[in-house]
Amino acid sequence: MLTTSAHAALHMLTDENAPFGYTDPASQKITGITAEMVIEAARRAKQPYVLEIFPWARAYSLAKNDPDTCVYPLVRLPERESQFQWIGPLSVNTWVLYAKTSFPGKVSSLADLEKYVIGGLLQDGPSMYLKSQGIKIDLVGDNKHNLKKLAAGRIDLWATGLHRGRALAAEEGITDIKPIYTLKEVDHYLACSPKTAESAVKALNQAVDTMRSDGWMKKIGEHYQSAVAK
Repeated sequence: MLTTSAHAALHMLTDENAPFGYTDPASQKITGITAEMVIEAARRAKQPYVLEIFPWARAYSLAKNDPDTCVYPLVRLPERESQFQWIGPLSVNTWVLYAKTSFPGKVSSLADLEKYVIGGLLQDGPSMYLKSQGIKIDLVGDNKHNLKKLAAGRIDLWATGLHRGRALAAEEGITDIKPIYTLKEVDHYLACSPKTAESAVKALNQAVDTMRSDGWMKKIGEHYQSAVAK
């Protein structure tokens, strides 16, 4: 039985996923709306932590299997429920399908997707959601590959977060893609390994509750929404 985790540093993992968690180019520190929420929750809970960036599938695997390890931003899907201990909800995301601006098709429902080749990310929420709906997905370990495959016409559609798609396209200088269909609006959580002490998870959830009740969550959300809109 774990007895020291409430005082041990938690490893808080994410990938490069602006505006939720990413490395600030100027300071080289990890920041973002969900990262700031995780940091504030840890501060209020007096929980030591270390922020780290990993490729998404690696971060997900570590958080599922290693003691005192958590991943964010993670959506609470049914198939994930028993694999983690959950803290939140925190930030909000929109899952979409991106296509090239010249895409000739029309997507009005999930049933329309059968005739298209769709790219997705390993262990990513949009991909897992589509797979649960019986839709075939070509999976890769880095979303930059999906962006490049879409731009080159090797996939028809790319399932990802609205903001992640925009950020990666801007980073790679690709301008001829657009979101054509909204899959789902989802809540993000911090998800911790089952080997993380329940007392630490409870303290962090209590901290999130106070962040919401005193208006901190609303304030930080509005700050980042304003920044993203610019």
